[in-house]
Order: sequence, then C-alpha cells, then structure tokens
Amino acid sequence: MSSVTSIFARRMVQAAGDSVDGAALLRSIGLDPNSPLDVTQMVTADAYYDLLERIAEDMIDAHELPLRVGQLMRPDDYGALGLAWKSAPTVRQSLERVERYCRLWTNNMTYEVRDQDDGVLFVLHRHGERGLGMCLSNEATLASATSLIRQTAYPRFAPLALYARHAGPGSTAAHERYFGCPVHFGSTEDALRISDAALSRPNQLADDGISRFVLSHLDVQIESVTTETTETL
Repeated sequence: MSSVTSIFARRMVQAAGDSVDGAALLRSIGLDPNSPLDVTQMVTADAYYDLLERIAEDMIDAHELPLRVGQLMRPDDYGALGLAWKSAPTVRQSLERVERYCRLWTNNMTYEVRDQDDGVLFVLHRHGERGLGMCLSNEATLASATSLIRQTAYPRFAPLALYARHAGPGSTAAHERYFGCPVHFGSTEDALRISDAALSRPNQLADDGISRFVLSHLDVQIESVTTETTETL
C-alpha cells in the first residue's frame, strides 16, 4: 500500500490556516492533532490525497496551498535525512541524498537528479491517478525542495525553471513569485531545472564528520527498507 509521511499532511493543514478545521481533518485520517511531528508516522497516499482535495474545496486560493507548504517545511522535519541534507557539502549532494534515501519517508515516489548541459533536472516520479490531490502534492514537493535550498545554502536561490505535468491555475503569478523563474504547466515532467552554479553552492552547515555519521545510519535504514520490500514481493 502506498504511504507518505504524516508530516506532509500536518504541514498542509497548517498552511490552510483558518480556512479549514485542521484538527478534524487530521483526525479523519487517523492523526492526533496534538501529537508532534514524526517523520516515521505514515498515512496512506489515498487518504493524503483525499485530505488535500477536501482542503482545496474550502480555500478560495487553493492553488497557493503548495507554495505555503513549501515555505513551512524545515530540514529538521525530515529527521536524519534532514540532517544529511544540511550537512552535505553542496546543494547537488543534498539533492543526491534525497534521491537515494527518500524511500524512508514515502514509498509512492522517487527522485532523479538528471544531468543536463546547464545543470540538472531534479525530477519527481510518482505513479497513480493524477487527481487534484496528487497534483497539489507534487507542487508542494517541488516548492519544499526550493525552500530547503534557500534555508540551507542561500536565500536568493531560484531554479532555472519549474515544470509540472498537470494543467496550471488561471494565473501563474503566485508560482512565478515563489519560484522566481518561468513555470511550465502541462509539461512531460514534474521537475526543477537547476543551474550548475546553484548546484555547486556550499551548504552553510556542511560538515564531513556529521555527514559520515548520518549517512552510515541512513544506509542501515535504507537497507532494511529494501529488504522488507523484497520480502513482500
């Protein structure tokens, strides 16, 4: 069964603010609204997408929900993986760590750091019916990646372009302001195009010792996840 970390659901509810009854929404998918963030607590992908669609029904500016979520996400939300992101030497290595270890917080999507002539495409791969909930989630994922780079490397970061497979809102002005680049809906990928210059920027908290420690921890965890997945096939 496809699942995602409950952190995403909690941040979505937080981003919706007074437009929704956040406590009731969280309870409806089995979460205690008073519990702290826990990256290891999962909800089913279907329940998560349904939650997003219910939130969107109650918001006048629902197309901005993913952007608000991106602003709220913090590296520490992701536990050991967030520490791996922060301690990586460069932005590129942060992205490569997400590519390798993302299965620790979800089993319904993967990332790809795909080399291009002028940098990389940081591609989100997610299978399934592309309803409103999934589309909002995909945008929020790319908005969160942008936010994490701004928090840990440099605040003026802007990708070269944003791509989304689904149709865009009537106005893309909010997306253009948030990402600081051209946005392309109806594309063949869900991705950020990131320049070589941005990829080479050092993270402010880069630390080789912390990196070695946390990566050894994550390697054990990802091996366990891989073994469990193989045994269930």
